[in-house]
Amino acid sequence: MGESLFLTFIGPPGCGKGTQSELLQKHFGIGRLSIGDMLREAILQQTSLGNKVDGIISEGKFISNEIVRDLIDENLDRPANAQGVVFDGYPRTIEQARALDDILGKRGEELTVALELSVSYDELVDRVTGRLIHRPSGRIYHKTFSPPKVPMKDDITGEPLTRGKDDTIENLNERLNKYKKTGLPILQYYKNKGKLVTINASLGRDYTWSMIKKTLTRLNFHKKLN
Repeated sequence: MGESLFLTFIGPPGCGKGTQSELLQKHFGIGRLSIGDMLREAILQQTSLGNKVDGIISEGKFISNEIVRDLIDENLDRPANAQGVVFDGYPRTIEQARALDDILGKRGEELTVALELSVSYDELVDRVTGRLIHRPSGRIYHKTFSPPKVPMKDDITGEPLTRGKDDTIENLNERLNKYKKTGLPILQYYKNKGKLVTINASLGRDYTWSMIKKTLTRLNFHKKLN
């Protein structure tokens, strides 16, 4: 294994991947690569790859796995990602998982660990349906975990909060069905490679974060802890 830290999270919607990715970034000083963010930045900067992506999107076509692979390859060379990367929303297919192995392999690196954040169905329902949004600012609350000071009012402006139109049980069930089709094969892929570690993320953010740090310590990344 190389000296840099490369991780990916696997788990259903609402399992806390975004929250834990941010903690990893700050704690280890590693980068975070999101496919959506990379696509938007490439288009904004009008790079050759960005112009190609812009043209594909304008034609209403899908971004191929090859272009996504090139984006990751390009971004891994940035100084901000020298200590490693947490991959946000990638890989989502077995083909992408194999591509990631190739990308890291040519650098003499490999994925450190694939972390599965396992959450019970009832907990997912509570997390997803409890989100509250202040639309003008984008501030997010939760009726249980981070409630506003005044029910359904933004703490700063006092303006009304709303529930996200997609934060419904019906939408959650649809996303979970998609996850079962794409996520479960990836779990098996990394399990077969001895890269999979499962964490019970139903027990909350702090417990999940403590288990992530313990996992990385066991993998000899304790020296990089602050």
